[in-house]
Amino acid sequence: MNTLLAVGVIGLVSLALRVVPLLSARRLPDQVAHAAGAGGMSVMVAITTRAVLEYSDPGTPYAVPVAALAVVGGMATALRGRGVIASVAVGAAVYLAVSLLFRTI
Repeated sequence: MNTLLAVGVIGLVSLALRVVPLLSARRLPDQVAHAAGAGGMSVMVAITTRAVLEYSDPGTPYAVPVAALAVVGGMATALRGRGVIASVAVGAAVYLAVSLLFRTI
């Protein structure tokens, strides 16, 4: 419930930050825009971290480290400037490769 509330509040604030400049002739101050971007990124990091730490797959030994490595692979791809599809594909490939590696050990 807390996650849903946080996502809803951030979504509404994001919508407001996009609509206010359209309705007025003034731009938002750079500090406000920077703080909003940092807030949105921190919520995305929190949601991803919580999802990875609470991940459980009875068929995959060491499910949390496997999921963490998949997220790191996807994030590394995104930080290199690749698109969303490439980042998701790399994350999925890392997940499959590492989970198969742990199953054979």
